[in-house]
Amino acid sequence: MALGSVAQAAAKVPVVEQTFHMKERLYGPWPEGPFLWMHGASLGECKMLLNLATFLQQDLPGCPKILLTTQKAEILTFLKESAPNVESAIAPVDTPSAMKTFTQTVRPIALILGENELWPGYLSAMRRRNGLSPVALVSGRYRSSLPGVDMSAIGFACMQTGADLARFLNVAARGNISKMMIGGDWKLLPWARSGGKIEPPENPTVDTAFISVHMAEWASLSRMLVSSIKRQEAVVLVPRHLSELDAFRKALHDQELMVLDWPLVQKGAVSVVSQYGRTKEVFATSRSCVIGGSFCRNLGVHDFWEPLQMGVATCIGPYTSGKKEGVEALLREGVVAQLKSTAGYSKRPLPDIRLVRTFLAHEQAKIMDSYNQLLDYLKELL
Repeated sequence: MALGSVAQAAAKVPVVEQTFHMKERLYGPWPEGPFLWMHGASLGECKMLLNLATFLQQDLPGCPKILLTTQKAEILTFLKESAPNVESAIAPVDTPSAMKTFTQTVRPIALILGENELWPGYLSAMRRRNGLSPVALVSGRYRSSLPGVDMSAIGFACMQTGADLARFLNVAARGNISKMMIGGDWKLLPWARSGGKIEPPENPTVDTAFISVHMAEWASLSRMLVSSIKRQEAVVLVPRHLSELDAFRKALHDQELMVLDWPLVQKGAVSVVSQYGRTKEVFATSRSCVIGGSFCRNLGVHDFWEPLQMGVATCIGPYTSGKKEGVEALLREGVVAQLKSTAGYSKRPLPDIRLVRTFLAHEQAKIMDSYNQLLDYLKELL
């Protein structure tokens, strides 16, 4: 209730409202249900859930309409354009009044949460409306949650790693979770479902792609970019936040580097991607990539599965916040390379594609087993 009061006050501030769309989060509009409701925080989780929605529509008999909500208003256009068979909307604020309006309109039959979106109000609203265990957590990551959060609405949980599962068990042991397992990272679900082949790009035109980078990483990033350009490499830069696009362009010009707009690519130049959702196209033409979020201690390292499944040699920086256990396993098995500092960038080792294939074969088995168990859970629930 206190959060609701803060949200209502924030909605009256034009700058805050323009950025966070608080009125929509409080009052809608939301589409008329009933729906199978999916929710993800930002672009990565939502892309994973969009893929899951497509497969459920194919594999789940009598699959209801699907609504995907997100915390990020800026990616709604991308979601609407990417999946015409799935409704998308801004997520409600986790307050009693907003959740009441949302559930009365959307009439969610069940809720699938992506990764770690364990909002207390979402769980309690689903429990009150649908009875026991109408919530599934997929590709789960878990560190901690607010004390006393009621997890009893969750009936299915597949976690990315054994460490995530162990931590989650400590808070969910008193719930009604009938199915709980290690299911790997479901960002790999389309690849796993298609057969899990890994084929490096043919005739790549990009030497190195810097993916999901933050302006806060510029000190490290600029040294690597200059090193690449001195060696006449073709480079692509994908900002994590489009709001930082102008800052990146200015910084590149200040370094006197040649800047192009993707998909234009040229040796000795940096091509900048200015739209969400283009990383797959970048990887399809790239020899290697460097993952953003890993060159600043306070950021979370971003998705590394997409380049691995497409056979792109993948490198991360010294920091692995948010995905520590997963990255440790990849490093241990030689699947990704790590830069302890940018001094070794030009001589970084590229992982052996055979090690990548072996590791991902195990991930494929975990993912497909957990996906089939989710199908069984939803058939029983619906």
